[in-house]
Amino acid sequence: MPSTLLDLRSQLLFYKKYHHEQVNVAIHSVFVPTILFSSASMLHRVVLYKDYTLTSLLTTCYASFYLLLNLPVGLLATGLLILMNVAIDSHWVPLTFNQELILFTIGWVCQFIGHGVFEKRRPALLDNLVQSLVLAPYFILFELLFRLGFMPGLKQQLEADVRDS
Repeated sequence: MPSTLLDLRSQLLFYKKYHHEQVNVAIHSVFVPTILFSSASMLHRVVLYKDYTLTSLLTTCYASFYLLLNLPVGLLATGLLILMNVAIDSHWVPLTFNQELILFTIGWVCQFIGHGVFEKRRPALLDNLVQSLVLAPYFILFELLFRLGFMPGLKQQLEADVRDS
C-alpha cells in the first residue's frame, strides 16, 4: 500500500510497522507524551510574536495535519494539544528548563531501549524524522482508542497490513 500524505491508514501503517511489539508500544505510550510535553515546554520559551510561541506554531501545524487525517480523532487530538498549551502557559506543571531537558532525555533513551530490546528494529525516525515526530503522538492516541474498543475495523486492517508487509 503506497503511503500518501493525507491517507490515515497509510500514515498509521508507517508508524505501526516500527511499533508492533506490545512492550515497545507501552513504552512509547508513556514516553511519547513525556517527550511531547517536555519539548513543548522548552519551545514555549521561544516567543515568535507577542504571546505566540514556537509551541503555539507547532501545535497549530500538528492539529491541522491531524484534523485533515481524521476529523473526529483530530478534534480530540487538537483538544489535548490545546490543553497542553494551556497547562504550559498557566504553569500547571512548573518545571525548570533542566527538568524539562531531563524528562526529554529520559523519554528518548527509554524509546531507544524499547526499539533495541523489545521491537528489535530501528526507530522510524531514522527513516523519516519529520513524519515520525509528527505522527508519534497521533499514533499513541489511536493505540489508546483501539484499546478502548474504538475503530476495530481500522485496527484489524493495520494488523493485517503489518503481517502482510
